[in-house]
Amino acid sequence: MQMTYDADVIVAGSGAGGATLAYACARAGKSVLLLERGDRYPPPESTADEQTMLIDKKPYDDRPIDVNGTARRLYMGGVLGGGTALFGAALMRAHPDDFHPGKHYGDRLPRHLWDWPLTYEDLRDDYADAERLFAVSGSAAYAGALLPLHPLNQRLMSANREEGLQPFRLPLAIDASKCLECRACPGFVCPTGARRSSAQLVDGPNLPGLRVLTGIDVERLDLADGFHVIERATSRRTVYRARRYVLAAGAIGSPLLLLRSGLEHPQLGRNYMMHLSPIVVGIFARRLETDAGFLKQVGFTDYYFGTGTYPHKLGLVQSLPLPGPLMLAKALPWMPSAVREFLRRRMLPLVGIVEDLPNPENRVSWGADGKPALRHRFSPYDLERGKQLAGLTAQILKRAGAWTCATSSFASSEHVAHQCGTLRFGSDPKHAVLDRDCRLHQHPHVFAVDGSFLPTSLGVGPALTIIANALRVARIVASEV
Repeated sequence: MQMTYDADVIVAGSGAGGATLAYACARAGKSVLLLERGDRYPPPESTADEQTMLIDKKPYDDRPIDVNGTARRLYMGGVLGGGTALFGAALMRAHPDDFHPGKHYGDRLPRHLWDWPLTYEDLRDDYADAERLFAVSGSAAYAGALLPLHPLNQRLMSANREEGLQPFRLPLAIDASKCLECRACPGFVCPTGARRSSAQLVDGPNLPGLRVLTGIDVERLDLADGFHVIERATSRRTVYRARRYVLAAGAIGSPLLLLRSGLEHPQLGRNYMMHLSPIVVGIFARRLETDAGFLKQVGFTDYYFGTGTYPHKLGLVQSLPLPGPLMLAKALPWMPSAVREFLRRRMLPLVGIVEDLPNPENRVSWGADGKPALRHRFSPYDLERGKQLAGLTAQILKRAGAWTCATSSFASSEHVAHQCGTLRFGSDPKHAVLDRDCRLHQHPHVFAVDGSFLPTSLGVGPALTIIANALRVARIVASEV
């Protein structure tokens, strides 16, 4: 008896990888069903204020996850578009050396991780296509207008150029003609659609072969039968069948789905990585005009591969937006509110992106209570590099006039910045869950295209690499169905 298919391709998850692949396959003439656990956002009654967005976490995933023994709701995209509905819009290419981590880490990594199964050159054209697809202003392939440079950022850049550094404008997936230059951009749903989201790929254009279903919880994948799902609003159960299945629920969600489906691999769910992000806040003597204008505009790669006295890979330094009063109160509850507000109006934050090296003990799993569990600790080497980069970042701020600097080793335990690694790809099925084409070893009709495929975490945010790789894999999937 011949099986009836609901689509050529079914994708679970609508973030950077999933929506991009769904869009590309539909553009290639394939029938595609995209399943998203979250809803379209915002609903009519919503308000885009700090309480709603960042404290109540309305657009974020509503599932508690056991993080190192404590149940937490994470700042993890929970609406159509996934993380791209809420991210800071900085989309940067990885450095060619990021594809050869053994060059800089040597024996700190096992030999099979010294080189990715593909190179920068293999993704060069896809990077360019990704920049055009997401309209990344300031990128190599898209010449969109840039947002006006905030006066503070002008000062930051000129002061550090005088000291021999090479600050640059971050490539941002933002349409300057629609942008309101909100101070609070990352973490919020964009009110005008100026900030590009993968939701716009699948919800905007007229693609007859693409169907998008929101509010769908994918329970498991039966390799012979298909995706078993629950419609969250009605609890109705359905099985969807396709010629090819694509996992794109994130580096936490995708391995959990495979584990619940009964699949096994020694590295499945292991090697969870998230960038160590030392936050350095410059405190200035005089009040700054940080409540007006868009701040996340500047990057520094001068220390990407270390310094002459500290020859260890450190990564990117980039701007952060000013925290709102409620988030600052959440971070510093012990400080009197008047003091917090006094400092908030005199602070300028920067953040480092330090590559978190893979460790099989850092993992995603189902706990004994049947709930998702995440175990993660940064290594002493990661922490030391974070300390070094924080010191260099403080110098950047002091050159721009900061009186003093305060440092936090990394963001709160509710943040999972740039999650990746739990289904890494590689040529050897003993060490990698996915093959070079991002399909499960031994299961050629199942692919994964979210950040879980990364074997190492790069020295920049992984979103553009995820998008570029999804375009690459989409060509493979489309050619097979």
